Amino acid sequence: MKIHYLNLEENFTNQIKRYHEQYDKLFFITQNPILNQNPIINTIIHTDHHYICSDKEQCKSLEEYEKIIKFLSSKHCNKNSVIISIGGGTVTDLCGFVSSSYMRGIAHIAVPTTLLGMVDAAIGGKTALNIGQIRNLIGSYKNPDSLIIYDQFLHTLSKKDIINGYAEILKYALIMDEKLFIEIENNIDELLSNMNLDFIQSIIKKCIKHKLHIVEQDQYDQGIRNILNFGHTVGHALESCSDFKISHGIAVFHGMRIASYLSYKKNNITMKDYNRIIKLIEKINLDKLQKMNHNKIMEFIRVDKKNINEKLNYILLKKIGSAYIEKNFDKENIKKALEIL
Repeated sequence: MKIHYLNLEENFTNQIKRYHEQYDKLFFITQNPILNQNPIINTIIHTDHHYICSDKEQCKSLEEYEKIIKFLSSKHCNKNSVIISIGGGTVTDLCGFVSSSYMRGIAHIAVPTTLLGMVDAAIGGKTALNIGQIRNLIGSYKNPDSLIIYDQFLHTLSKKDIINGYAEILKYALIMDEKLFIEIENNIDELLSNMNLDFIQSIIKKCIKHKLHIVEQDQYDQGIRNILNFGHTVGHALESCSDFKISHGIAVFHGMRIASYLSYKKNNITMKDYNRIIKLIEKINLDKLQKMNHNKIMEFIRVDKKNINEKLNYILLKKIGSAYIEKNFDKENIKKALEIL
């Protein structure tokens, strides 16, 4: 996978022009809010070859998938064509699955427009659709052929979108990079108040490097790649339980609160380090969760993909900067820990 780090509009448009020379047809897939926030996208998408999918998680449905397949076929998309996804994690997930299955696989170029997409969703080749309220129940593994990190998109994001990205950045820090945790800890006020592109770009590169390091060892999620799910077992359940009204990043923050608490209760991390983690998350000033039915949350956890033969592989911290997979983790411990939310 080729990664292009771009910060000038001219470089971005020239890169798209090169794809016109490389492929016979370019098919852009994006969402209306992304078009409205980023005028540059309107200048690069071909009028006849772009598809506007539904907003947010609604786009990751079988119905949307079928519509896109029919659209591609009607426009004579072929094995020498390319799908260019422009959007956040949901668009990347959807387009990855489309590109992996249309004609048994065509090229895909990912252009993440969100911080979360840049540091996580567009890396590693996981593609997905949701079925009902269950996230990512259908999917495949297909790395994008190229990835464009155009940092000017970050200026268009709301504070909520930025915070969603910080959830995945904090995850990398907690599971494999203590120095990154300290860097975030020391600069959290600036990160929340000022979009310093040089600083953010350096963090994005670190996160991409970390994820690629894990994925190279375990592309198909059979072992160490599971640690990237730190905070996601409860996080995904909260998203599903709220019918996706809680965003992915916010849900993962709360999931990491639970996982950090359980790591502390197992005496893996000290109270001091647990408090450091919670203090940092509290600085994000998350909205208080509305009261949820804990039994319903647990129902979604029981259908989580990390359940094997009814036994849950759960990710805990050894210390700040290191994580491990706890096999056959007692789900009742999670249910009790939900009380802290």
